[in-house]
Amino acid sequence: MELEKNSSTLMTDIKVIQDVMLSISTGTIPRSANEAAELYAAIVEWMFAVISSHKNSLGSLQNTGGLMSSPDAVSLIESPGILLALLSGTTKGIETLSSDSQKGVMRGLKQKLGLALSAYIPLCVDVSLPLRQRLDTLQKEFNLYGEQASKPLDNSTIDGLNVNALQFEASVMDGPTINTRAGIYVYLNSMLAGRPLVDDSMLLNYLTNRYEGHQEVLIEDIITAAFDVLSNGVYRNESGRTMFLFRSFLVNKLPAFFAALSAAAMVPINVEMCVSQALSRLDPNLFPSFSQMFSMQGNSILSDARQEFLFACASHRLIPESSIERLLGENPMQTLPVGGPYQKDDLISQINSHPDRADQLIGEIESMEGNAGAIVGAITEVMYTLCHGRETIALKGICNALSRRPQALDVVLLFRTTKQILQPLCTLLDTWRWDEEQSENQPVYDEFGSVLLLVLAFKYRYDLSASDLGITSNNSFLLNVLDRGFCSQKLNELSDKQNTDLGAWIGALFIAEGINEETMASCSPQEFYYLVATLFDQSLGACESGKMDFDTLKGGLEYLLEPFLLPSLVLALTWLGNHIWESETDPTIPLKTLYSLVKPSSISGEAQAIHHTVLCITARPLEERLKDVRTRHQSRSDIKPILDALEPYLSFRRVGACHRTELDGWSAQTAGGLPGSIRNTLQSLVMWSTNSVINMAPQSYSHRQILAGIRILGASRVLGALLDELKQQTEAGSGDLALDIVAAITCAPMPESFAVDQNSCHPVDPSKEALPRCQILTLRDVLAIQHDNVPKISEKDPLRAQIIVRLWRRVSMLTTPPSQVANIDVSNIIHNMDLGVDGSDRMDLEPSAGVGEAVGDEDPENINQMLDKAAADAAAAAGMDGGLGQDMGLDTGTAGMDAIDDVLNAADMAVGNPEFLDLDMEGMF
Repeated sequence: MELEKNSSTLMTDIKVIQDVMLSISTGTIPRSANEAAELYAAIVEWMFAVISSHKNSLGSLQNTGGLMSSPDAVSLIESPGILLALLSGTTKGIETLSSDSQKGVMRGLKQKLGLALSAYIPLCVDVSLPLRQRLDTLQKEFNLYGEQASKPLDNSTIDGLNVNALQFEASVMDGPTINTRAGIYVYLNSMLAGRPLVDDSMLLNYLTNRYEGHQEVLIEDIITAAFDVLSNGVYRNESGRTMFLFRSFLVNKLPAFFAALSAAAMVPINVEMCVSQALSRLDPNLFPSFSQMFSMQGNSILSDARQEFLFACASHRLIPESSIERLLGENPMQTLPVGGPYQKDDLISQINSHPDRADQLIGEIESMEGNAGAIVGAITEVMYTLCHGRETIALKGICNALSRRPQALDVVLLFRTTKQILQPLCTLLDTWRWDEEQSENQPVYDEFGSVLLLVLAFKYRYDLSASDLGITSNNSFLLNVLDRGFCSQKLNELSDKQNTDLGAWIGALFIAEGINEETMASCSPQEFYYLVATLFDQSLGACESGKMDFDTLKGGLEYLLEPFLLPSLVLALTWLGNHIWESETDPTIPLKTLYSLVKPSSISGEAQAIHHTVLCITARPLEERLKDVRTRHQSRSDIKPILDALEPYLSFRRVGACHRTELDGWSAQTAGGLPGSIRNTLQSLVMWSTNSVINMAPQSYSHRQILAGIRILGASRVLGALLDELKQQTEAGSGDLALDIVAAITCAPMPESFAVDQNSCHPVDPSKEALPRCQILTLRDVLAIQHDNVPKISEKDPLRAQIIVRLWRRVSMLTTPPSQVANIDVSNIIHNMDLGVDGSDRMDLEPSAGVGEAVGDEDPENINQMLDKAAADAAAAAGMDGGLGQDMGLDTGTAGMDAIDDVLNAADMAVGNPEFLDLDMEGMF
């Protein structure tokens, strides 16, 4: 097989293996030990071919993973392993593997098969964990570890494979998998540390892999972790904005998420029991009685959140309202909202009928009644429709309402990704139609500016990349503005049209009596925003050179405080701050100009809200520039008033950055500096996990510490510190606990790589937009490098090498996107994650074809279903009518999956028990 030369034969190759599987399953082959040996030899060739092809296809660290980016190739990778498991369950297969004969094809076969398995099994971590477990059992049962023979193997496919490395990795045994309380606690902290990094597909994949389909344990643990995060925020005196986000995640996100899980599960979930169990794990001292609340403000927050969470669960029909009092242990202080939970489609209808309703609903996004998911779903769907239909008047109102409520933006990101929200807006801005002959141009500027300001608010609040924004073109207006809009141009660099437009705007602002329709008619909004920085540069230059007095300058620039032009101040103020910082001359005039725009003497009521958003976006970079200028000009008294005016706006950004005092505390915590403090944090989390079965408060933790380490020290030093502590914990007997926590830290999402991680669940079309890229090394990247270096590391430090292998396996398992796991229809949940309740708002949860329903040959992605159907057809054609089920343990009926909870359970996969070796391998794919 020349897989790497002709990938177009993937499905043909899979069909060949399927035909062999069918022949084995029907008992046609193998008819002798020699025939079985020949089949084993062919499987070895297949395994080496797919391993070689996968390695050759691997690109950079940010690649999607070689062949793993192609579903057909993934199916081909796992097919030889399934074939091997099937063959090894037959009488002749077992006889062949048990034989010590050195004649004919048997010579060196077990050694070659051992080498092939040693290289193939680690690949199965990325493909199918159950398949890997199955092959692990085979390897141990028949000692298939590929020990080196006295003579070199006559097999060219083994050339280039590091036999010692394969043998070492194959010899590393995994300890018991422990899902610690700290592990999920760390993961939730990472999602909410700065910008909310909540992608439903990624979260569901992680949780499904972690809990392997045990939904009730999943729900209990994530409720406990959400309360732990909230409690930790109280103890650490986190800001009100951060506490709001923690609380909204608990109250608004989780009940809706559980409703989706429950609706899609094929086995009913007792959510009430899960909630009760989770609450019983929490420290009872966190929830004071009513009389104590007034003297314990932090605990009052926790008590309120607990009530809100229970009412939200009841609203989503997860628990009966009558159970709330029992779960609280006291009388509730609130009641369910009249009319029950919101339904997304009803809200869309309301907004379409009464546009003002959108503003009301956006105000309710910040409430704690469990309705935020339905509101966000309705608002974003309406925005998409308005963008598609270019109905910019209605869109303006929604954009204004959102840009004025930063905390609402945080809640929006609990339910939608930035790309889902912003891509339609960016596309609209890039393709905005401009008609020079329209009757009024000011409303067009007004609508354009409102849309642009919302995009800029998202961009600067969360420091979004082009991929995060959903920008697909290198010629995008928005991309050009973000790259060069803050830089002025020389006049000789402008086109004739730009020179004309610039002259018209300067005349309108400083010479004529104001901006007229003619000025705007000849210059589209996109063209105006490209000129803003140059307009300020020329105006200040004229004033500084004495050609214009300051009052004229100030009066002209005040026109930019009108609502339809105010968003342009984002570019203007940023340019002005840079100009002051770079200037080597007296900055008096630029500073006076900046003060007049930051704190204008008069501004209309309509413009105040827009001005507030503009200052939120620009305050932090302006402060940094001004503080640097003040250091150089310590005698100046005109900088402090500007800094004082900017103070209320400095907390706008949410990027997971730590405060200087936090960083100093971590760095001074131990002699090891920041790496040492990270090790101390891991030690504390392990200790807490050891005792977390009892009701105790969570361990103090901030994921900002990990992010600071990666951004300041680099991921290599952070992972090195984690591995050092993991080794020490392993030597002390707590290695399995520590491994789970380090794996959670390694898998934790971070803003810089979030778009790349999302691409594994929502692949972009490379023909339409560039693949997202991460500009820094992540912990997973460094772990991959360490894993490649295991052979060298094992020579000097075998224990560290073993730890790296175990961590690599655990991380690979946690981050592998599953298709269907146990009783959760994952693909259905991901596809329908609108997270509503009742009627059309509840997800479209029809059973997928993967459950209890045969799938035709036209669906090549579900190989297990194809094999089931092929085996059933073959059995029917042969007139066996159930013989397969008796002889081979096959269930070819449509109800087969209902009777099999986990066909690849380790207890049922003993090699000597062929009764469990059927083709219904649902958990593998």
